[in-house]
Amino acid sequence: MIEKLTNCPNCGGYLNDSGRCEFCGSKIFDFLSIDFNARNMPSAKTYIRIKTKGKIMIAPVIIGTMSMETSIDTIDCYSGSCYIRRPVYPTFNVDFQVIGDMIMIDSEGTD
Repeated sequence: MIEKLTNCPNCGGYLNDSGRCEFCGSKIFDFLSIDFNARNMPSAKTYIRIKTKGKIMIAPVIIGTMSMETSIDTIDCYSGSCYIRRPVYPTFNVDFQVIGDMIMIDSEGTD
């Protein structure tokens, strides 16, 4: 089993129970605590809760697709001078599919 993350990857400070660094304020969302493939409990569902556009959405989900992409360094040479183009930061995409009824709640006053 993978151990719970206790230190901030940004500064090394202590992470509180909600995943917020007590020193620099970084927020860690630890997806290792989510089991999208709970084979030992087939009726169990994984729910996500998201605040967006004045609403809070709660929905049972599965992962549809996941991908990660990055580019590599390239070297361009013009008239005897060479320039290294650095890669862009990798992108990580996760597509969630809703597998049941969603609950929408007004988020006024929940900040």
